[in-house]
Amino acid sequence: MDWQTASLIAGFVSNAVGSIDKIYRGYADFLKEKKGNVSEYPPDYQYTEDPKAGAFVAKSRDTGAVYQKVTYEELCQKLNAEDEQYVKGLSAALRNYEKQWNSAYLARSMASGMDIGKYDAQLEFLAEQIADPLLKVLKFVESTGLYLDDHYLAARDIAKSYLAGDAKA
Repeated sequence: MDWQTASLIAGFVSNAVGSIDKIYRGYADFLKEKKGNVSEYPPDYQYTEDPKAGAFVAKSRDTGAVYQKVTYEELCQKLNAEDEQYVKGLSAALRNYEKQWNSAYLARSMASGMDIGKYDAQLEFLAEQIADPLLKVLKFVESTGLYLDDHYLAARDIAKSYLAGDAKA
C-alpha cells in the first residue's frame, strides 16, 4: 500500500470517528434518559488525519497537543488495499446515520404527547442500526495502533448491548 492510500484511509477513519463523536452526544443523552449512568462527553482529543505530519493522530480539541500518532508508513505496513473500501463504506454509513439521528433528535425535541414516543422508537431503531458500523470503526481504529479511551469503550459497550438485544428501553 502507498502513502496516498494510507492518507485516504486515515481521512475516512477520521470522518467516521467524527460522526461517532457527533452522534454520541445525542445517543448518550437519549440513553441516559432511558437508562441513566451513561458517559456524556466525548474525550478531550479527536482522531484526525494530519497530512503535514504524515500521520493519523489523536490530538487535543483544546490545545492541539498530540496524544497518539500512527504514521502513514505504519498504516502502510498494517493495512491492505481492501481496507480503503471497507472504511469508506463505514464512514459513509455513519455519516448517513448521523444525519438521520440529528433529524429525529431535533424532531423529538419539538414533539409533544404521543409523538415523543414515535421519535423515541425511531431513535431506538437508529441506535440499533448504528451499533454495527460503530463497533467496526472502533475495532479498525484499534487495529491501526491507536488506543481508545473510556468514552469510546463506553460507546462500544452500548453498541454491543444493542447487537446482543440487551439495550432496548
